Amino acid sequence: YVLGLVDKRTYFYTLFMTMNKILYNLIPFCVFFIAVDFYFWQAFKNNFLFSVKDMPALRWLYWLTSLIVISLLVYTISSYQSTDAPKYLIVVRAFVISFYIAKILACFPLLLDDLLRIFKWIFSLFQSTPVIDSDATKISRSSFLKNLSFLTGSLFFGIMSWGIIIGRFNYKKHRVKIKWPENLNGLKIIQISDFHLGSFTSTAPVEDIVELINQEEADIVVFTGDLVNNNYWEADEFIPHLVNIKAKHGKFSIMGNHDYGDYLGIDKRTDAGLKKWESNLTNFHNIHKQIGFDLLLNEHRIIEIEGSTFNLVGVENWGAGGFSKYGDFQKSIAGLDINNTSILLSHDPSHWDAEVRKQSFPIELQLSGHTHGMQFGIELGSFKWSPAKYRYPQWAGLHTKGKHKLYVNRGIGHLGYAGRVGIHPEITIINLYAAKA
Repeated sequence: YVLGLVDKRTYFYTLFMTMNKILYNLIPFCVFFIAVDFYFWQAFKNNFLFSVKDMPALRWLYWLTSLIVISLLVYTISSYQSTDAPKYLIVVRAFVISFYIAKILACFPLLLDDLLRIFKWIFSLFQSTPVIDSDATKISRSSFLKNLSFLTGSLFFGIMSWGIIIGRFNYKKHRVKIKWPENLNGLKIIQISDFHLGSFTSTAPVEDIVELINQEEADIVVFTGDLVNNNYWEADEFIPHLVNIKAKHGKFSIMGNHDYGDYLGIDKRTDAGLKKWESNLTNFHNIHKQIGFDLLLNEHRIIEIEGSTFNLVGVENWGAGGFSKYGDFQKSIAGLDINNTSILLSHDPSHWDAEVRKQSFPIELQLSGHTHGMQFGIELGSFKWSPAKYRYPQWAGLHTKGKHKLYVNRGIGHLGYAGRVGIHPEITIINLYAAKA
């Protein structure tokens, strides 16, 4: 009875602390979003085709919509890591966040209009004679900025909605040719990265991805981390499909920062917490085995294909800044022949500049993922831009410095925002060809 009482108290205390944390984080956001709603309402009621006074239902419709959207925001965020939450909330969350970002952007022209009015009022205080300005000019300026506000918000929400409905499934094959010694001429490597399987609402997209991969008849397939969002069980329903990935000479994988369960809020400083964390990690390792991936944990494999060999090195996650640093490069290359060409699998591209290129052991090619290209950007021909560039100098594509090469995959899945705009989910096909003497 006493033990049962203690368990109940522990349960209710944990529940209370969890709810307190949720409220502490969400209330400021809700207050901010309501303030945005109030500010936007001022333009909405004055710029609608019909007068709000003549159609009071518009007021109720506007605020009812805002109340529903804020409620959805609170519910989807508070149930983010709940095992019982329906998967469609991932998409709902993306629409809700896009809705409010669109509204915030729409407020900028309105803010500009208000600032102009304030400056004009202040300026008029120092004038001996009033500034004469026609009503037509006032209306024209105000209408322009308000129309610009609606156009900005509507355009952004439309683009983000397209990214949710279509963009995240618009898979693209990036074909890359890399010079390599004669012994591996013609080798085809397929790289995939950042599945984030917990963000998929059905298995159908993964089935499509597997089919696209198998069309290429790759020599080897490599997966460069972030199979799940947090929990190992997110991959369970996808195993029967991922196991169908085919490669002539093996499928290899590494871990990304999301694969360790470090974002589950587990306190590893306690025995119970450490045990829970290790259990999740062990189960995750087994998931890779079930899929048929040879998981490289700070280790290497010597790959032999038709009498030719190369080193395939895989480190655990190593990321600059606050990201986990489980990777041990020296351990991963221990005992390797320095004269053999080497390919490194390392999830975070920041590892390349921070450590890999500084090592005496030569890594001719590093394959990474992690950035997702922020799932938002522009790629037109040779021109590419994404906000990711301000955090990662090498955020997508092939990069060369001296004898070192790095390829950053844009990821195949999505996280946070369940969509992609301008940055397609990527399957990389790398063809090695002999360098001319």
